[in-house]
Amino acid sequence: MPKGNAFYGANQDADGKTRGEVNGTLVLGVGDWDTHWLASLVVAILAEEVVGYKVSISVGGESSDVTQRMSSAKTGVCTPTHVNTEVWTSSSLSALKVYSNESYLAGGIGDAAILSGLLDALQMMTTGFDKGYFQAVLSNIEIPAYFCFIGYGGVTKYASDAAASGDPVLFYHYEPDLFHVMHKGKFDRVFLPHTDPERVKLSTGNYGEHGYGGKTDNPVDVDYPSLPLSKFAALLVKDSPIGSLFSNILLSDLDINDLLGKYNNASSANEPEPYFSAACNWVKTNYNTWSDWMGRLPLCTFEDHIIDHVTGCENGSTVREIQFAWKSPNPGNTTLPNNCDGGVDNLPETIETSRTCDWIFENRRIWSGWIDTKPSCDSTFYDYNVSECDSDAHRTVTYFWKLPYVSNAQYSSECSGGETLPEDVVIYCEYMPTSSPTFAALTVLALIVVVLLVVAIIVVFKQRDAPIIRRSQFEMLLLMNFGGFFTTGAAIAYAGRPSRFLCGVRPVLICMGFTTIFGALVIKSLRVYRVFMRSAMKRVKVTLFRILKILSIFYVGDIVIFVAWYGADFPEPTITTEEATEFRGTVDRTSCSSSSFIFTALLIFWKAILLMLGLYLSFLIRNVSVDFQESPWIFGSVVVVLVGCLVIMPMTYLVTMRASTYYVFLALALIICTILIMCLMLVPKLFRLNEVATSSVSGTSTANSMMSRNSMVQSKLNGANLTNLTNASENEANGLNEAIRKSSQKYQVKPLGINSTIADEATSTTNY
Repeated sequence: MPKGNAFYGANQDADGKTRGEVNGTLVLGVGDWDTHWLASLVVAILAEEVVGYKVSISVGGESSDVTQRMSSAKTGVCTPTHVNTEVWTSSSLSALKVYSNESYLAGGIGDAAILSGLLDALQMMTTGFDKGYFQAVLSNIEIPAYFCFIGYGGVTKYASDAAASGDPVLFYHYEPDLFHVMHKGKFDRVFLPHTDPERVKLSTGNYGEHGYGGKTDNPVDVDYPSLPLSKFAALLVKDSPIGSLFSNILLSDLDINDLLGKYNNASSANEPEPYFSAACNWVKTNYNTWSDWMGRLPLCTFEDHIIDHVTGCENGSTVREIQFAWKSPNPGNTTLPNNCDGGVDNLPETIETSRTCDWIFENRRIWSGWIDTKPSCDSTFYDYNVSECDSDAHRTVTYFWKLPYVSNAQYSSECSGGETLPEDVVIYCEYMPTSSPTFAALTVLALIVVVLLVVAIIVVFKQRDAPIIRRSQFEMLLLMNFGGFFTTGAAIAYAGRPSRFLCGVRPVLICMGFTTIFGALVIKSLRVYRVFMRSAMKRVKVTLFRILKILSIFYVGDIVIFVAWYGADFPEPTITTEEATEFRGTVDRTSCSSSSFIFTALLIFWKAILLMLGLYLSFLIRNVSVDFQESPWIFGSVVVVLVGCLVIMPMTYLVTMRASTYYVFLALALIICTILIMCLMLVPKLFRLNEVATSSVSGTSTANSMMSRNSMVQSKLNGANLTNLTNASENEANGLNEAIRKSSQKYQVKPLGINSTIADEATSTTNY
């Protein structure tokens, strides 16, 4: 920047600590004299406050370089400007034209004139102003004078001192100027012969070419004409709003004098910014003058002059408000526009809507039509709530307006006409609620089964020494009854809203119940198989501890699968959103969910192995005495489980049905299968216990009559041995096998009474 120049960016603070903004601002070129500052600040205020520009100011530079600073060369690169409000073209027009291809003459801003006083010696400012003109005029009209060039400050001081001392003085000066405002009425203008443009053009710009006292060749002999002060602007702003304003600006002598007077008052009052204060006060008090410069304002339109602001997006509110304001409001009244007139003369009322903020931003064209007329009501203006499950395993879908009237919720405040609220819809619950009467009935049934299982446990334990119960391995019977507690517990646990506890305990109860019941059956069959089906005819001892170790293998398999499952993919209660079939919309459903089916498949496979193993063992011991083997009942239990699985599995994975109906089928299947299995394993034994009790009286006489017989054929002997050795232990069973083997070689007759006595007095070696 050249020495002596200064630049003030937009929004620069008062003490100059920040440089302000430059890019994108309107740059005014200002010469460092009073009228230029005042006229430029009037333009700056109007450009920023009325038109809406941000303004920067570049101070300094020669008048002849005005167009250069508006070009793309030399000073136009270092100190570019867009407009200049006061350019004296009388002596610099040729220099201005050199770079005028990127700027234009925007008209005049006012006139300059000349003042004079009494003749003594003509005081001139500088030789560069109007060269030789006034010297030639005075010489040609034969007014003797000396011409002293003492500068602007020297002339004003010389004239001021002469006025103070009362001495006559003639000086050359421009008007309007602050000097004449400060010395108003002290000087009169001296009129030279009336100006004539043709005579003015005769001026050669020379004087004194023939030396002191010689006649000049410059023929001009008329007064200097009033000079229009010109405005220059860069072509860049010609078609912009500031271009229109700048071309219309015109300050008369009266306006300039008014500005100078206000500036003089502000300076006298020691105001910090007297130029700005004077320009601002003038703009405030001269609306009728500068309002004509603005030209006719365009009609106000919603798209061009009104902005909207959406509230309610940040605080999670369900109601959004679209508020309106003028893009350029009137500084004195924000409800009025400042850059348009007519058309949309009032701001629209605030629009309250339930639409999302994203929808509002993307659909301005749609909701802008709601300013005049409310939209027609449709399904987008209402929503619905889905209630929790009631005691009937139903959920109620209730519709409501997103933005209802405060006084009547049946009507919407953001739409009119169109659709009305639909009637409530009842849908099925995704689980069996514990408040349901059906659940209460099944719970009672399950508790009855539990009571029966407790009674069965007591009966088995009390009759544990009875031969029938002992040969059926009462420990396994007790274990089967305990397994029934798990299955009946599962029938209850599969009701209720899924929770983390229920989701975890449901499969555990099912699997533990199945493993306990069928594990006991498998172990019973395995024990009989090891005793009776061994090829080597020797004494076999199978202890309770040993069979429990074998049983633990089934539990370990369950535990390993459950630990892996729950550690890697716990069946969390998960809410899924599904399309509803009963109404138009979606519904959230809660269920226990794992990301993979593999662990469920492993459990099913593991239970199938246990089931098939029991079925296979029951087949192997089918020919063993009915006092020891229970193949028909085991086979019947397997059939019961298979039928239950054939009922439950398709409903679980293939058929879509009400959750309450599915629960009823599942609970009944678990309870009925438990009852049937327990009946198959216990009821035959209870009947036999009853038969033994009723036949105990006649048993003595029958035994005496049988003792009178001495022998029996082999076929009758074998049948008698199988019948009377039903109370034998595993050791006795081995003895029985040995007797059968020997009887196949020859006939053998033994007293029946002796056999019975031995059977009754035998001691168990199975260590129950």
